[in-house]
Amino acid sequence: IMKELQDLQENIITLLDNAYNLTRQALKQVQSRDFEKLVEVLDHRERAINVINSLSEKLHLYGKNPNTPISLIAFNNQVSQVIEAINNMDDIITTCLEHEKEKTQFEIAKTFKNKENFKGYNLNSLK
Repeated sequence: IMKELQDLQENIITLLDNAYNLTRQALKQVQSRDFEKLVEVLDHRERAINVINSLSEKLHLYGKNPNTPISLIAFNNQVSQVIEAINNMDDIITTCLEHEKEKTQFEIAKTFKNKENFKGYNLNSLK
């Protein structure tokens, strides 16, 4: 059972590392405004997170065992720290995307207004 627990922890660490690196990559993509690449990176990250969630549920079952080693508690604390770092980067990514959304909405409104103003000039009616 200890070997199984250790393998599970190693898989979670590998996937968390992957999710962390993908989040850092997503942060770079949003800052460079490469939104197509951002979507691709976030899709990969979502798959990694889904697998992490599944493995975490299995790990949680080990935690219910009264003979759970202390190392599992320490492991869970480390995992929580990595997840917190990922969440902090997610907050920055979300803020950048919100800013981009507002900027785009402003540009659309400005373009629409200019189009409406331009319609007022009917050059064909000039004599």
